[in-house]
Amino acid sequence: MTGTLPSPAADQYLALPGAQIVATRALLAARDNLTDTITSRAMMCVHGGTGLGKTLAVNASLRELEDTGEEVRRITFRSRPTARAVRHELFTALDLPGEPPRHPSEFDHLLKTALARSHAPSSWMRPSG
Repeated sequence: MTGTLPSPAADQYLALPGAQIVATRALLAARDNLTDTITSRAMMCVHGGTGLGKTLAVNASLRELEDTGEEVRRITFRSRPTARAVRHELFTALDLPGEPPRHPSEFDHLLKTALARSHAPSSWMRPSG
């Protein structure tokens, strides 16, 4: 897995005495979706309202799935990212050399080529609000 996941102690609310993760339907769905995404070597976007547990679900699931041997890149976008921001975040996350292209069509071609070459599964997290 590319990068280091935050420590479970950094998970929101888990520092409270006696707190632990509960396997809700949403958490289990996130884990199943991430498993399928990693197995398929695909991309996934997790989105939803503020405070619904997106980050916790993704981090807990990825910790559980760490031993897959697959390369996973986590990207966190600010609220309502533009297409340009998404392109630049992908450029950075994929460690592409040089400067990002200036024109969207060139940028898209570069990203598609890099993703096809690397087959790197990705988990995208987008906070709202």
